[in-house]
Amino acid sequence: MQLSKYTSSQQNSFANYCRTEDLTQIDGLTKNRIHHYRRLIRGVIDDSLRSAYPLTENLLTDDEFHFLVDEFIANHNCQSPQVWQMPFEFYSFIQENEFVLKTKYPFLIDLLLFEWKEIEIYMMEDLNDEENPESSFNEKSRIIINREFEILKLDYPVHLKSANEITGGDRGEYYLLMFRYNDKVQFYDISSFYVWMLSEILNGNYIIKGIIKSAVSLFNDYDEEIIKRNILQFINSMQQKGFILGFTNGK
Repeated sequence: MQLSKYTSSQQNSFANYCRTEDLTQIDGLTKNRIHHYRRLIRGVIDDSLRSAYPLTENLLTDDEFHFLVDEFIANHNCQSPQVWQMPFEFYSFIQENEFVLKTKYPFLIDLLLFEWKEIEIYMMEDLNDEENPESSFNEKSRIIINREFEILKLDYPVHLKSANEITGGDRGEYYLLMFRYNDKVQFYDISSFYVWMLSEILNGNYIIKGIIKSAVSLFNDYDEEIIKRNILQFINSMQQKGFILGFTNGK
């Protein structure tokens, strides 16, 4: 049932007050009580964002964090009905708008993204197949990777250093592998070579021998044995960490 224009207007005025503290005409209002609604609503949003972004909260001063939260509440129309997704909208809002804090902390967007992705990967649907792969492998084996992952490309090492210690001199090219294993999100710094290797697997080159062959052909400035050794060491390491779930016989 569609609301009347009067009811809609009153609800919008109330919502606008809760967001901006700008009080317009609301019929039947008890003025000494309405501030409790804004306080409670802002408290829920503030608590949710602090829980989602503990590293960011630790980096910013109280006034800086309060400022961003107030700007978000006042100027962003949240789209998701699920509270756990609100931090993503906060990240997007900061990313898409100009704030002096982004100049003061040039790695702020990377930090927010890093913290949000931990939530997103933890909450993502189950993607791994129900199968029992082998734990041992040889060059003819087919790699089975953990599908509950993402690779982030970052400009700052927010996953390697405390945010308070990051400077402009740290700007570079960083790759972060994040995945869920045993109901925990794990993350590892990886080089561009291993990003390439994982893209090969995702594109269907699952056989270890085929990956080695492609790597030797593409990275021909490097010794073949070194390439092979690095690939096998990476496979062993990622198997132990739970990113590579196991192997099957290649076809």
